[in-house]
Amino acid sequence: MTSFSLYTFPPLKAFGPAAIATVVIATTAVLARVGRTKNVPPGFIRRPTGLPRGFARWLVIGVLMVGAMLVLGFDLQGLWSTLVPVLSLVAIGFVAMWSILSHMLASVLIVIFRPFGVGDRVEIIGDDLVLGEVTDLNPIYTTLRAEDGGTIQVPNNLFFQKALKRHAPIAAVPRLALT
Repeated sequence: MTSFSLYTFPPLKAFGPAAIATVVIATTAVLARVGRTKNVPPGFIRRPTGLPRGFARWLVIGVLMVGAMLVLGFDLQGLWSTLVPVLSLVAIGFVAMWSILSHMLASVLIVIFRPFGVGDRVEIIGDDLVLGEVTDLNPIYTTLRAEDGGTIQVPNNLFFQKALKRHAPIAAVPRLALT
C-alpha cells in the first residue's frame, strides 16, 4: 500500500486569487445555466411565489464566495467592518432619495393627469384642512395662497396620499343679485 504521508500538498493559501476566481466562475456557470428553456405549457399560468429566483441564486453565490474565502484563510473581519458602513450609507441615501423622487414623480403625474392647475382653488381633506389657490407648481412642492393671503407649500406627493377637492373658480361662482 502507498502511504499518503509521502506526499505533501501546498496549503490552500498558496492558491490565492486564482482559486477564488475559479470557484466564483464555476458557481456562476452552474447556477446561470444559459441554455435553460423558458417554455410554459399553454394552459398553465405561472404565478411568482416566494423570493425571486435571482435573489436565491446570488445568495448561494455569496455564501459560496464567503466559504471559499474562509477556506483559503482570508481575514473577513476587515471586509465585514467595511461592508456594514457602506451598506448603511446606501440604505440612508436610498431613503433620502426616495422622498425626493416621490415628490418629483407626483409632480409629473400632476402635469400629465391635471387634477388641478395654476389658479384653481384646491382643498386637501385629511387631519389638517389645507385650502388655497394654486399659485405655483414645481418638481418638489405646490404653492397655495391661503384665504388670509399667506402662502402654503404642499409636497406634491401629498396630493396622491390624501383626498383632493377642487373648488370652482371664484369668478365662476354664481352670485345672487340683491335688488
